[in-house]
Amino acid sequence: MSKLYPNHFKKLLNFLIFFLIASGISASEPISLEKILPNIEVVTNSQERQRGLMYKKAIPENYGMFFIWNLNKVQCMWMKNTYIPLSVAYMDRSGKIINIYDMVPLSKASVCSKKPVLYALEVNRGWFKRNNIKVGDILNLDKILQND
Repeated sequence: MSKLYPNHFKKLLNFLIFFLIASGISASEPISLEKILPNIEVVTNSQERQRGLMYKKAIPENYGMFFIWNLNKVQCMWMKNTYIPLSVAYMDRSGKIINIYDMVPLSKASVCSKKPVLYALEVNRGWFKRNNIKVGDILNLDKILQND
């Protein structure tokens, strides 16, 4: 019996550590996108989404193109005729970032969200990293969606 006690104690201790860590994790405040990205172009129709940032040679550092889809499903983007190295974040209806990808200029390969999404944000490559925005963060989209 004395041999079982240490095993039960270890299991209990591991459970308590896990519980304390998990309960200490709280959702962070939504990030106000307009404060860190003042120049956002919103595109809502199929033609605008398809054109995206094609043919542009450069965009300002704090510029982003925000894509809105009508259907909550897996969405895909490509870089056809897009010369600028970009990063894209796919977001669900709550503004939670599902994926962030670095895109390859002029690539015709589709880069798709891993889950159903309604929104995407394209910015200069590395912008998310420079602004400490990562998968799981929640962006406050209220002002963007109101101006849509």
